[in-house]
Amino acid sequence: MKMLRIAALVAVVLMLCACGFQLRGEAKLPADLQRVHVAVSDAFSPLKRDVEAALTRSGATIESASGEHIAEITLSAVSLAPVVRSVGANATVNEFSMVYHVELGIQGSDGKALLTSQVIEHSRDYTFDQTQAIGNNAEQDEIKKGMERDMVQAIMFKIGSLGQQR
Repeated sequence: MKMLRIAALVAVVLMLCACGFQLRGEAKLPADLQRVHVAVSDAFSPLKRDVEAALTRSGATIESASGEHIAEITLSAVSLAPVVRSVGANATVNEFSMVYHVELGIQGSDGKALLTSQVIEHSRDYTFDQTQAIGNNAEQDEIKKGMERDMVQAIMFKIGSLGQQR
């Protein structure tokens, strides 16, 4: 029985290696993004804090202000808002979509644009149940937190792709 478990474990490991599976790890930053300033209209937004944390984990030094030889990541037009998708017969909302919209631009430490302004938009649908009105705010908060994590991953993916292009 013990040999069967070991054989199964070895088989799984070999299959994962053979298919090219790799742990994701942190984004590999281009050399231009070793010192970075993150510019967002709301200095205390969770998105700014989370992007800065992800950049730090990837090896960047976060600067409090832009300047010479400092790259700049600009997150503009940041919005997270519910959009009504369907209304019931009694004029109550039945379904919402949460839409997270960010415009991302990246300028290298030499002042050249590494990434011109691009829109990143995510959306999630959820239903509104009048009989469970208390739980809807908690559900909406969880959806927002999940969308913020997804947005940070999307931004870091864009930044990581810059490192692969060079």
